[in-house]
Amino acid sequence: MVDRKLEANIKKTENFLEIWNEFHRIFENALAGNSINKVEEKNFFSTETLVNARYDDLMDSLGVKPIKRFIKSEAIYNILSIRNLSIMSDRRSSLVYKDWQNSFKFLNSLLERLKRKKRRIEGFSRFSFLVKKGLSFSKRRG
Repeated sequence: MVDRKLEANIKKTENFLEIWNEFHRIFENALAGNSINKVEEKNFFSTETLVNARYDDLMDSLGVKPIKRFIKSEAIYNILSIRNLSIMSDRRSSLVYKDWQNSFKFLNSLLERLKRKKRRIEGFSRFSFLVKKGLSFSKRRG
């Protein structure tokens, strides 16, 4: 038995994590003080827009109530210029890092929960198949 909605949610979560990781990679690169060109800056803000759009869609698809969603960090989402990240204060940099860690843990826990549910359904399906097969075999013998 295949739960198409569950499969779609797993795929959607994995895709979102890829976008989230790309967003984080660009962000980390800027924080490290590496030079950022106009193309990278444009990629950062387009990825940020994509993250914002897909996050709410993902949470709605998964049925995560707004109260249980992680709060989108102002430290992450309200960056006005990626070029200024290399001069960010240590306190703010620490806050951003903590927010990344918390959000990544939250997203991975959602993905793992979906995968556990998939394994449970697959196990149940195999069990049901064996039970049905056993019943039909016993009816033929009896």
